Amino acid sequence: MQILKHEPSYYETTAFKWRQRIGFGISDYACNLAYLLANTYLLFYYTNCAGLGASAVGFMFVVTKFIDAFTDYMVGAMIDHTDTKMGRYRPWMLGGAPVLAIGMVLLFSVPTGWSAGAKLAWAYVTYVIFSFGYTLVNIPMAPIVSALSPSPTERTKIATTRTVFSNLGSLTSSLFVIPMVYYFAGSQDATGAALATGYRNTNIVLGLMVIAIMCLCVFNTAEINPPSKTVAKSSILQDLGAVFKNKYYIMLLLLVFFLFLGYLGMYGAMQYYYNYIVCDQSSMPLALSLLTILAIPTMILAAYLNGRGVHKVKLMQFGAIVDVIGYAILFFTSNGTIATLSLALIGLGFGFRSSMFFSMMPDIYDYTEWQCGRNLGGTQNALSGFVNKLSSASASAIVSALLVWGAYDSEAMDAALKAGQNLAEVFPKTQTAINFAFGGLSLVSTVLAIAVMIPYDLDKRYPEIRADLNKRQAESK
Repeated sequence: MQILKHEPSYYETTAFKWRQRIGFGISDYACNLAYLLANTYLLFYYTNCAGLGASAVGFMFVVTKFIDAFTDYMVGAMIDHTDTKMGRYRPWMLGGAPVLAIGMVLLFSVPTGWSAGAKLAWAYVTYVIFSFGYTLVNIPMAPIVSALSPSPTERTKIATTRTVFSNLGSLTSSLFVIPMVYYFAGSQDATGAALATGYRNTNIVLGLMVIAIMCLCVFNTAEINPPSKTVAKSSILQDLGAVFKNKYYIMLLLLVFFLFLGYLGMYGAMQYYYNYIVCDQSSMPLALSLLTILAIPTMILAAYLNGRGVHKVKLMQFGAIVDVIGYAILFFTSNGTIATLSLALIGLGFGFRSSMFFSMMPDIYDYTEWQCGRNLGGTQNALSGFVNKLSSASASAIVSALLVWGAYDSEAMDAALKAGQNLAEVFPKTQTAINFAFGGLSLVSTVLAIAVMIPYDLDKRYPEIRADLNKRQAESK
């Protein structure tokens, strides 16, 4: 249990609450820098810089998830049994930061002079290192919200601050990654090894930022609401049984999969879309910026409305409906201006979805503790983190499969683009594949995300559950 340095009244002050909200929030700024780098630029880097085949890369994304299944659960279970002077969660976030940063750099450092088999082996190993670093940092980030405050309203504010900074991390990626890559590559026309150097050096800079930010996070937060103490030990099977007894958690896992499948599929296809359908990659930063900036006001609005009594699930479903409209427009257009405006609309909807999603997670984890008498937030977030990664891998694999189906050939398309040819006429099947990857996948998955949350009624039941947990914690002291 963390040893607190101040009187209990200090942790109720407005100054401390804002320090903690921002201190915790910046953790997702760092995570999103790493997360979106991998999901937005990595597939393009592998196919256009490292010279790897789309089908081999797509298979690699899926295979490595089986390793993640083991490491995610292992880390989550170890977190649930951690008890240090720094608390249960913060040591993992601190120790994972350098592993994540190293993984970021190695991920974009495929030796371009190696054989295809050797380069693919490098991709497998470094992707596992990157994923493990992300696991160490990210798995504690959902259950720690319960430890930062017992108040549902304050948790919503903490989660909202987190999602705002998450979007600022996305914005940084949107505005600066491509310019940084070209700066380090030496030219906007750079290709091959020169472009690969640009990606590697960019990740060195961003990796150092991740380490610095996570240090600031850990030393500006305090775990003031530790889990209830349990005397009896439990087995892995008992823990898993308790976790999957929670019907709201099953809904959450399905939501995680569908929520991120479409969203990350869109990100993974975006660079191809603006390169070969819009034929203007310079307009991609504006589209990404609108997607991230416009989510921030709706995150804040969602937190305000939740504070006024509007249920979290209703706000999240409303945002999903807005996104469905945006994805539908995106699916049926190849016009760059309309696509950019559709992404702006999707950003507005995603602001509602993401802030409420992260606010709902600690409530669902509390429900498990209320049911079985044990806090299993680490295990639960490990499993949902694995589903998130499985969703990410599935999105990448589907985009890769669509590129294979569309007979994607980067060299031929780049040559045709430079020659001023109409790519829609020369490569019609490739254009169809990219367009479906960019909009169609997101449309289908978001409709499914709405459907799986229809039975969710925890918002109505939570006040009674929280009161009972508070009573138990008081009795255990």
